[in-house]
Amino acid sequence: MSSKLPDGWIQRIFATMQGNYGTRFMNQWKTGQTLPDGSDAGVVNAMNHWADKMGGTSAATIKRALENLPEEPPSLPQWINLLRRSYVEPPILRLGNELTAEQRAKNKARIAELIAKLKEKA
Repeated sequence: MSSKLPDGWIQRIFATMQGNYGTRFMNQWKTGQTLPDGSDAGVVNAMNHWADKMGGTSAATIKRALENLPEEPPSLPQWINLLRRSYVEPPILRLGNELTAEQRAKNKARIAELIAKLKEKA
């Protein structure tokens, strides 16, 4: 996967996990070392690591995974496997595949007309 997941996304994922699993999820990452902003260094490190590993994952895939959480809080490898199983194909615009022969003929005629007008102006 590429890039890093946006901070807001990873915060939402961790908040959802905490809401579902409570301290069982968060305690997996806590070190007890408090950063100047009051956050736990281990949780911040885990969030950054997860964000790196999930870079490029679509919102739709993450949403589907969060809707199908396992009974126990997942580790990062378990979460990545859940993301793979929850993959949502991105919508793809396919031009021409659904056009009838008549529609294609009309489009070709319109394109030829536009090209002719451009040549007249040139």
